[in-house]
Amino acid sequence: MKLYTLILATILSLSNFSSAQDYIWPLKLGRVVSSNFANPRPRRFHAGLDISTEGKTGHEVVAIDSGYVERIRVSSDGYGRILYQKLNDGKTVVYAHLDGFTDLLNEIIRFEQKRNRSYAVDKYFRPNEMLVNKGDFIGYSGDSGGAFGPHLHFEMRDTLNRPINPFTNGFGMDDRHRPKMDRLAVIPLSPEAVINGVTLPQIFPLHRKSAALYEFPDTIHVFNTVGLALSAVDEITGFAIKYNITGAALFVDDAEQFRLEFDHYSFTNNHLLEMSVDNSLRRLNDGNFHRLFVISNETKSDFVKGSSHGRLSLSPGYHSVSLRVFDHAQNVTRIQGTLYIAPPTRVRAEILSEKESTITVAVHPDGNPFPITDFVCYAFNAKGYPEVKVDPISKEKSDRALVVELPKKITRNRILQFMGINSLGGVSEAYHLPYKAEVADHMTTPFQLSVSHLEKSVVIEVAARGYFQQAANLTLKGSKLLNLPLKQVRPGVFHSAPLKPQDLAEMEEVTFTVSGAAVREMRFRFNPELSVGAESVAAFSIDGKCVLKTTKQTFYDTTAFWIEAVENPVPLKTGRFTSKVYQLQPFDRALKDSARVSLQLKNFESAEKKGIFYYDQKEGWTYLPSKFSIVDRLLSAPLYSFEAVAVIEDTVPPRIYDFFPGQKASYSSTDFTTISGKVEDDLAGIGKDKDIQMTLDGESLYFEYHPIKKEVRYRLDGFLGAGQYQLVITATDQVGNRSTKEITFSVN
Repeated sequence: MKLYTLILATILSLSNFSSAQDYIWPLKLGRVVSSNFANPRPRRFHAGLDISTEGKTGHEVVAIDSGYVERIRVSSDGYGRILYQKLNDGKTVVYAHLDGFTDLLNEIIRFEQKRNRSYAVDKYFRPNEMLVNKGDFIGYSGDSGGAFGPHLHFEMRDTLNRPINPFTNGFGMDDRHRPKMDRLAVIPLSPEAVINGVTLPQIFPLHRKSAALYEFPDTIHVFNTVGLALSAVDEITGFAIKYNITGAALFVDDAEQFRLEFDHYSFTNNHLLEMSVDNSLRRLNDGNFHRLFVISNETKSDFVKGSSHGRLSLSPGYHSVSLRVFDHAQNVTRIQGTLYIAPPTRVRAEILSEKESTITVAVHPDGNPFPITDFVCYAFNAKGYPEVKVDPISKEKSDRALVVELPKKITRNRILQFMGINSLGGVSEAYHLPYKAEVADHMTTPFQLSVSHLEKSVVIEVAARGYFQQAANLTLKGSKLLNLPLKQVRPGVFHSAPLKPQDLAEMEEVTFTVSGAAVREMRFRFNPELSVGAESVAAFSIDGKCVLKTTKQTFYDTTAFWIEAVENPVPLKTGRFTSKVYQLQPFDRALKDSARVSLQLKNFESAEKKGIFYYDQKEGWTYLPSKFSIVDRLLSAPLYSFEAVAVIEDTVPPRIYDFFPGQKASYSSTDFTTISGKVEDDLAGIGKDKDIQMTLDGESLYFEYHPIKKEVRYRLDGFLGAGQYQLVITATDQVGNRSTKEITFSVN
C-alpha cells in the first residue's frame, strides 16, 4: 500500500505542476489529440502531440504564452513549415506542419527562398526581434511536410531542448478512464531461460477483473533470467483514440524492479526506441510491447527511472508480480500474477481406452515426482497445423497422473499436443500423441532450416509439414563440432537447445539427421559471421554476390548475422530484378547504428537506372540511396534494419499530371493564385524536392513538394499580368529517369 501511495503522490505532484502553468490551447478548436507523447514511430519516439484540425487546413494557430519567435523552418519533408517559439519561462514550443505564417514571416520566407534559390528555409531570430504575446496569431494549421493529413504537431521542449510531455506540462486533458491492458510478454534473457516449457518469447493474454485490475491467465512457470514486456494503451474520456501510457512500474514481491515514465527524452537517444519497444515482437507483427527491462546501461532510454534493470533472476519458488500502469490524470491500473521459478518439467501421455465417442488418456509426470493436476491439449492436423484446443469431457487424478476423457470427433486423425501442469504450477514441455493420425515419411519430406536470434541466445529450427516419431539431431561444423539433440516443439517443428552466439563462430555447415528404421541426413549451408563489437565484420551470401558489412557500433551486443537467398520474392509491379533477392538476418534484431549492404552487378549489366531496393510490407519495393563502385562493380547502400534487398532496374520515368493551370487554358488574373499538380514515380520514387524543377517563363519557382500526396504546390507572390505563359515541370527519379511537361496557358 505504501508503494501504491508513493506512485499516486508522484503523479499528483506532476499534475499539480501542470495545472500551475497558465498556457492556452494553440488552436481555436476543441481539444482533440490524435497521438500523444512518446508514441512509437519508425526508429524514433513521437516528440509531442498531434492535435486534430477536423480534417481541414487553415485554422488559426496562436501562441500558447508570451515570448519570441526563435526560428522558422520550411522544407518539403519532415515537419514541413515549422515555427519555434521561445517562451519567457525558457521552454521552447514547436508548431509544425503549418500551412502558412503571419504576413511578415511569409514575406521573410519568400525573400530567403529567392536569396538562397531554394524552397528550403532555416531562419533564426534574435530574442528581441520577433516578440509574441500570449494568444497572438502565428500561423495557420496545415498538412505540410511528411504529414499524412491535416493536423497540428505540437511540441514542448525544456531549457536543454529535450522534448517533454505536454500532458504533464500544462496541457493535460480531462480524463477519467484508466489505462487498458492487453497482453504480457515474457522474454528469455539467458541461454538457459525457459518459459512454460518453451525457450522462445511467450505472449500471454491478461484477464480483466475490473476496470482497475487485471490478472495473469495463470501462474507462469519460468526458469533462469527473463524480462517482462507490456502491451497497453491509454484512453481519454470522450475519445475512441488509443494513446500511449504515461508510465509503468514493475514490482516483484513488493520490491520495485523497474520504472518507466514518459516525461522527457533527448533526441540523441531516439534510436533507443527499438530497445524500449521490443523490436523482435514488433517485427514479427505481434504489436508494440514496452520492455520493462534493459539489457545494459547502453540500452537504457531517458524514460527508465532509477537504477533497477528489470532483468529477473529469481530464487526458486513462487514470486508475486505486480505492475502499476498510470496516465497523466492520476488514473492507475494494476496487473497482478505469480511467477513460479523451477527447472522445466516433462510429461508423457498414453491412450488407456476408447469408447464410441470418447478416448481416455493418462498424462503422467516424466522424471518429476510432483503429480499432474491439470493440462492443456491442442489438436494438430497431419500437416502440422493447429486446429482446435481440446477441452476434456472429464478429468480425475490417478496416483501422480491425470486421467482425461476427450471427444473423438475432434481428436480422431489428429496429433494431440499435451502440456501438463503439476501440483506446484510447473508447465511441462510439449508431448505429442498421434491418435489414428498419419505419420509423415521422414525420408522424403522436405525440411527447411531457420534461426531465431534472441537477446543472449540463438535457437536453430528445422521444420517440415507433418508429424515425425523419429529422433532428430543437428551437427554444427565450425570452429568446433557440436552435436545437438532436437526437440519436436510442435508437430513437424524441431528446435535446438539455445546456443550462445559465440557457438556459431566460423560456422560452415549444419547437418540435420532423422534416425528411424532408415537414417536420413540433410546438409544446410550456414555461414554466419560474429560481431562482438570490437571491429568491423562482413558476412557474404553463399554465392558471394551480396555482402553485409557491420561496424563496431552496428549492434548493441554480440550478434551472429548472415545472408539468405530468397527463393520466392514478392514480385515487382514495374521494373526488373537484376540480382537475386537476399534476406539479411537476423531481420528482427535491433540495430544501434547503420550497417552497409553491397550487391554485385552481373558482368553484362551496367549500373544505369539501377539501385538497391528493400521490401517494405506497406510500401512494397523501396529505394535505398545507392552508390556504385566501378572498380568492384558493387552497388552499396546504408540501412538501419535488416531487410530483403535486391538490385532492381527501373526504366519508367516519373508521371507529371493533373496540373493547374491546364494546357491552353485561360484564366482571369484574380483567380490565378496557385500552381499545383501531381509528380509521382511508382518504383524508385522522387528523393527530394530538388529532383523536381519548375519554371514559369524561364524563371525558377520555389515550390513545395508533398512526399505523401505526391503533390507540387506553389503560391504566387501577387497576380500575373495579362498575357501568355509557359510552365515547364521536370522531374527526375532516384535512378535517373526524367520526365518533362510543358504547359502553355494565358491570363486575361
